[in-house]
Amino acid sequence: MKCEAPPLVVSGALVKQESSYFFKGVPFTGVAIFTESGVVVSKKQFFNGEILGDYNFPYIDIKGLELLDSIIDEKWDGNLQLFHEGKPFNGVVYEIAYDWLCDVRCIIEGWELDGLSQHFQKHDCYSELIYGAGPIQYEYIWNEPSVLSYYKVKVQAGDKRSLKLSFNKENKLRGIYIYKSIDDIFSLNAKVDDSPLKITSFSDIKKLLSDNVIELSLQDVTDVKFTELLPSLLEFPVNTLLVSNISWGVLYELKKHAWLELEELSFHHLVNLTLDEVISFRNDNFKKVKILYKLKLY
Repeated sequence: MKCEAPPLVVSGALVKQESSYFFKGVPFTGVAIFTESGVVVSKKQFFNGEILGDYNFPYIDIKGLELLDSIIDEKWDGNLQLFHEGKPFNGVVYEIAYDWLCDVRCIIEGWELDGLSQHFQKHDCYSELIYGAGPIQYEYIWNEPSVLSYYKVKVQAGDKRSLKLSFNKENKLRGIYIYKSIDDIFSLNAKVDDSPLKITSFSDIKKLLSDNVIELSLQDVTDVKFTELLPSLLEFPVNTLLVSNISWGVLYELKKHAWLELEELSFHHLVNLTLDEVISFRNDNFKKVKILYKLKLY
């Protein structure tokens, strides 16, 4: 559950002594980008001061010019657009801070391309990674090199359905969040090689559990999809269930299955029933479960 990256620096920060390269007095292990007048001409990988060869970013397909942000012009007209030599820029922009590479952005016609970026807030790991793989897009956020805090996969076309997982500081699963449905998401994930986190079934998600309870969010999920998903989700120790819409269909499905850990049911909209009817149904079928509606507990 980690995607460590080597330290990334500009070549000017390296000091060559005889045949070895040093960074801050230590033989350099990592990647250096070499530039000429702000244009990136190569990226080299180093180990213990020695050049190993060229380096490519593992998740971003780089096309076009590669430039440092120092030679990029910005214009703001409601949104930020990037220009180079008076024209909207096409290519990759590298942001440098104190000799470290901290941001890689893919740009088309001056606009940052959604789904292709990497942000390095720490120098030994991807702290945020967004990339596309065919019809799906991934987003990862790490708190520490080995502590994943957020994972999301979404289908980029159609209904934008998605699956998101969140984790606590102990690397334990904290929540499962489904938008619309997860149709095809597991099978699409299975076709993607070298993912930092490989999720191809609910069984893969169960492996991320510990002894803690989690929250489950089903947003814009129809009654039909709710019925389809519930048997698999009942295997998880859910203490908080969040749904966009509460309906008789959702309530009857919950009544059918005993969810022993469930403590709270939260929803945004009532569909063909009243709050009093929801509370009455709760009182008759799962008395210990609290109802949260419009920020009020019942």
